[in-house]
Amino acid sequence: MSRVAVAVALAIALGAALAAPAAAQRSVTVVGPTENPLRDGIPAFTIVATGFTGSDLPLRFTLQVATNASFASGLLADTTVAAAGTSRTIAPRRLLPDRSTVYWRGVVTTASGQQVNSAVTGPRLTAAWLTLIAPNNPNGSVVSSSRPPFTWSSARIDASAGRWQYEVRITASNGVTVLVGRLDDTVYVPVRDLDGNTSYRWSVSAWTAAGDSTRVQSAASFVVLDPSVPRATILFQNFPNPFPNERVNATCIWFDLRRESTVQLQVLDLRGNHVRSVIPGASFPGGSAFPAGRYGRASEGTNAGCDPRFSWDGTDDAGRFVPTGVYLVRLRADGVETFRKALFKGR
Repeated sequence: MSRVAVAVALAIALGAALAAPAAAQRSVTVVGPTENPLRDGIPAFTIVATGFTGSDLPLRFTLQVATNASFASGLLADTTVAAAGTSRTIAPRRLLPDRSTVYWRGVVTTASGQQVNSAVTGPRLTAAWLTLIAPNNPNGSVVSSSRPPFTWSSARIDASAGRWQYEVRITASNGVTVLVGRLDDTVYVPVRDLDGNTSYRWSVSAWTAAGDSTRVQSAASFVVLDPSVPRATILFQNFPNPFPNERVNATCIWFDLRRESTVQLQVLDLRGNHVRSVIPGASFPGGSAFPAGRYGRASEGTNAGCDPRFSWDGTDDAGRFVPTGVYLVRLRADGVETFRKALFKGR
């Protein structure tokens, strides 16, 4: 081989050796939300390309969000945009799914079709689309105003998706809707008074212009406290029912007395056999006459719905848990005997 040929071969080899590290220096990073769970329903991600040369331009930037780290399936976002520079900010076109596990990465494609992937970020938990705040105690809530404010929060969304729209619905214990309000704020105040000492539930439906929607119902009922003397002696339906659930271990028992009376409050099985005595009981040894009033509610000003002295945790008088099944809560007072069914799911 001539000296010229050798020189040419060495030059080619040297050029290849120099070019290889340059290509190896290409890298892609994604600057995205750092919190977990996410606060934004439509978070923004900035994809940054480093080490690319002018011959690689123009670049195409792709944001991928998926429910698994392989990105082979479960793609929630796969958005590609072109850019003259070496970075681009991309937001998914729709809300990420409510409270789901996600992963994301960026992909940069050169003008010649070469792809460089970023590292995978995840797992991360997506934002809750809608969260009810108050009144929303899992044990039930007592409010002192006949027009209490209802408050909630929602995931932040990109301006391109518009504003959240909401519908608030308040229903009585029989399921009948008593109030409906539509608004774009996260606080609703009823336009008329709610009845005192009546059990209500509330829910919020929310939707965006892009078509994403959700609905959340309150964890338990709420009652507007009426300080006046009850008009009737009555035993209310215990709640939660069935019980226990993931939030509470006992069921609350409310009753009203229209006049002073000796009270018996007991739990029976479906055959009428005695299971547990609440009154008289550990909190009311020997029993006594109760003045007219309302019982079982928590103190005014708290966000709890239950006085623990008037509750049942699924145990008998000896403190042993009873079998799973339906039981009867019986109130004897003021010459009235009333029953309510309680479903115990067991422990």
